[in-house]
Amino acid sequence: MSLSSFWSIDGHHELLEGYPTSQEHWSLGDEVDEPRRALLDKIELALSPKIVSTEVRASERNLVLEVELEDGRREIVRAPIGAREILLFESEVALIEWLSQRTTIPVPRIRCVVRPDTAELRSFAVMEKLQGECLMNVFGGLSFADKESIIQEIANFMLQLNELAVPQQIGTTAIRNDVVTLIPPVRTILLTADHSRVFDTLEDYMHALVEARRASQWIGTTDADRSRAGVALTRLAEEISLILARLSAPIYRRCVLRHDDLHECNVLVDGKRISGIIDWEFHSTIPVALAAKPPSWIRYDGIFDPRFRSKEFETWWVASPEDASRLRAAYFETLKAMNEEYWRAAVDGQLLQQIEEWLSDCRLDPGCDRMSAWMNNVLLSVG
Repeated sequence: MSLSSFWSIDGHHELLEGYPTSQEHWSLGDEVDEPRRALLDKIELALSPKIVSTEVRASERNLVLEVELEDGRREIVRAPIGAREILLFESEVALIEWLSQRTTIPVPRIRCVVRPDTAELRSFAVMEKLQGECLMNVFGGLSFADKESIIQEIANFMLQLNELAVPQQIGTTAIRNDVVTLIPPVRTILLTADHSRVFDTLEDYMHALVEARRASQWIGTTDADRSRAGVALTRLAEEISLILARLSAPIYRRCVLRHDDLHECNVLVDGKRISGIIDWEFHSTIPVALAAKPPSWIRYDGIFDPRFRSKEFETWWVASPEDASRLRAAYFETLKAMNEEYWRAAVDGQLLQQIEEWLSDCRLDPGCDRMSAWMNNVLLSVG
């Protein structure tokens, strides 16, 4: 694998291996276990040509295969693994088809969806294999002009999502016969059954995130950890109330569609153009003040701020601090030129966006100490 450009937590440039294109290769004639053989048989039945090779692209929540057919075609197969994933799978498939009819966002075409009638076989969807490479592997090596062009495309896609008619509540879509209804948001595992529902107001949603964080394992398990976390979360809840009071106008509260997992591995780049936005299983209808944020790979604030990252995890950025700053400016300038109300929501919503990320972050933060350090540095500086 060729090396890609990354920047370390200290801002140093390094060449490292990027995101792998395959976790496991299989070719016709190789041994394969019975469940995988049964799935391959069903895929061949759906597509007609024989499968000559597969690459496992992902295997956690979904089994994602790139299949090569004997006629030379390549397709992507997504098969959910568990009961929760089946719900997300159905939501994602319906949303992708819905988006393809209403936007120019490059989403994969759905070739077919197969829902077996026996418990032994899993449902799966065959999707178009989009051209291009994972943004994580190429972005750091592009010219600044090409990086800027990609960020401007992202801004355009965000504004297309902004124009879609969606229910004015906070949740995840369940689309059937072109009618959009909502189920409780499934973006974060912190929103368990005790805290999750379709939310009518931004206040209710943010309060649920605070309480879900308070009850989670991510704040630590010792009495001391949970005591410090309780103090920090109570303080944060007070700050949230003040911020929400400043974001009470309709331009901040209107719900729009958001891709909740728009990171470097879910964007494909072909040359200097975006060729695909993939993995829509995590998405939500959410107030625009939360939706209008810059893409995560040019962020150095909130949970992406090097000062508050956990030292236990290796952290890399695909843009230098200097380039990221200029690219964020380009993102905001593009929004302002195209839709000033959306730009205003993006600018004024930045603190609330970062708070939502802190509350949803599934990395261990005993006592909420990293979040507290962020509050001490950021919230105090903005008054």
